[in-house]
Amino acid sequence: MKGEASNVRWNSFFAFLSQIIRVVTTLVLFIGIARLYGVDSFGQFATAHTLSTIFLLLADFGFDWLLATEIARNREHAARLTSKYFSIKILFISSATALLFIFPYVHQFSNATNTLIQIFSLYVFSTSMNSFFFALFKGFEEFSHETWISFVINSLLLILLVILGLFHVPLHYVALCFVMTRFLGVALSIPIARRLVDFQIFRLDFKDCGKLVKRVVVFGSQYLFGNLFFLFDTVLLALLCSDREVGIYQSAFKIITLSLIIPDIAVNAMMPVLTRFHRDDIWKWNNYGQLLYKILFLVSLPVALIIFVFPEQIIQVLYGGDYLEAIPILRLFSVVILIRYGADAYALMLTTSQRQFVRMLIVAGGTIINIALNTWLIPLYGVLGAAIVSLVTNTVVALGYMACSRVSIIKWSFEFRCISLFGFSLFLGMAIWNFRFISIWFLLPPIIILFAVLIYFLGLSQKERIAIQK
Repeated sequence: MKGEASNVRWNSFFAFLSQIIRVVTTLVLFIGIARLYGVDSFGQFATAHTLSTIFLLLADFGFDWLLATEIARNREHAARLTSKYFSIKILFISSATALLFIFPYVHQFSNATNTLIQIFSLYVFSTSMNSFFFALFKGFEEFSHETWISFVINSLLLILLVILGLFHVPLHYVALCFVMTRFLGVALSIPIARRLVDFQIFRLDFKDCGKLVKRVVVFGSQYLFGNLFFLFDTVLLALLCSDREVGIYQSAFKIITLSLIIPDIAVNAMMPVLTRFHRDDIWKWNNYGQLLYKILFLVSLPVALIIFVFPEQIIQVLYGGDYLEAIPILRLFSVVILIRYGADAYALMLTTSQRQFVRMLIVAGGTIINIALNTWLIPLYGVLGAAIVSLVTNTVVALGYMACSRVSIIKWSFEFRCISLFGFSLFLGMAIWNFRFISIWFLLPPIIILFAVLIYFLGLSQKERIAIQK
C-alpha cells in the first residue's frame, strides 16, 4: 500500500491544483460579471456558458474517462489507443462545435446571448481538445502536466479579465478570452503527448474501430446523462423564464460547483488506481473504494453545514445584495452536497469494475426524471422548483449507484464513525443556528479546525490513518 498511497497523494495534490485553478478562475469571472454587469447580463453569460458545457459533453462523450482507464489498464498499447480514440473524438468535437454555433438559429434568445453562444462554440472545440490530452496524462498517472498547463492558461485568463473588467468592455470580449487561452492549452499539451506516446495529431486511424465505438457509446451515454441532469435545469430556466432568474439560480449553482471540486479531485486521482486494482487485486479495490467514500462523506459534513447555516453571508460577500433571492436555493443545494460526495465513490466503483452500462442506465433514468419534473415545477415555482428537482434527482441517482455497486452498503454508508460524525454535525448546526448573524469569517476557522481534528482522529481508524500517511 505504501507506493500506491504516496502516488495517490501526489496525484490528488496535482489534481487539486488543476481543479482549484480552473474553478477559482471561473468563479472569479462569474462573480466579476455578476457585480459589474448586473443580474440580466450575468444570466445571459451563464446561459451561453451552460449551453457550451452541455455541448462539451457531446464533444467529450466519455472519451476522456475511457481513454484514461484503458491506458491505465494497457499502457503497452497506449500509442494505438490514443490514435484510435482521437480519430473518433475529433468527429464528435467538430459536430458539437457546429451544432452549438447554429443553435441560436433554432431557438432565439436575446441578441447578446446569441452572440455569446456562438463564441462559446469555439470554446467547446478548444476545451474538448484540452480534456483529451489531460486524460492521456491521467492514464499515465502524470497529473503534473495538467496542473502547470492549467496554471499558465488560467493565470493568463485572469490577467486578461482584470484588464477587460477595468475598462468594462462588452461581454463577448470576455468570452473570446476564454477561447484564446484554451487554444493555448492545446498548443502546450501536444509536445507532452508526443513524448508519452508515438502520437501524430494529424494522422487519423479508423481501422477496426467497430468494437471501440460500441464501448464509446456506453461510456459516452453515461457521461452525457451523468452531467446533463445537473445542467439541464439552467437551460429550461432560460427557455421558460427570464435572464434574471437564470442569474439568480446560477449565483447559487456556481458556489456548489466550487464545493464539488473536492470529490472531483479525489475521483480523478483514484480512478486509474482503482482500475488497476480491479484487474489485479479485488481486496485492494474494495478497501480503497471504501476509504474514498468515507473521506468524501466526512469532508462533506463541514462543507454542507457552512453553506446551510450561512447562505446569506456567502451570497452577500460574493455577489452583493441583488442576489439574496438565491438564499433558499443555496440551502437546498447544501443537501445536494452531502448526497453527491458519497454517491461519487459508489459511481466510481461501477466505472472501475467495467459496469459502465449499468451506470449509464441509472443516470439516463435520472435525466428523464429531471427533465419531466423541471418541465412541471419550473413554470410553477421558478428557481425554487429547479432546486427541488435537483435535490430529488441527485437522491434517486445516488440510490441507484448504491444499489448496483456490488459493495456492502451497510459497511460503507452506515459505518459507526460516519454516523457519529453526521449526528455531531446536526447537533453543531442546531447549536450555531441562532448565532448565524456572527461574521462567517470569525466562525469559519474554528469550524474547519474542529472538523479536521474530528475527521482525522475520530472519523478514521488507526489503520486508515496509517494507510493515508504511507
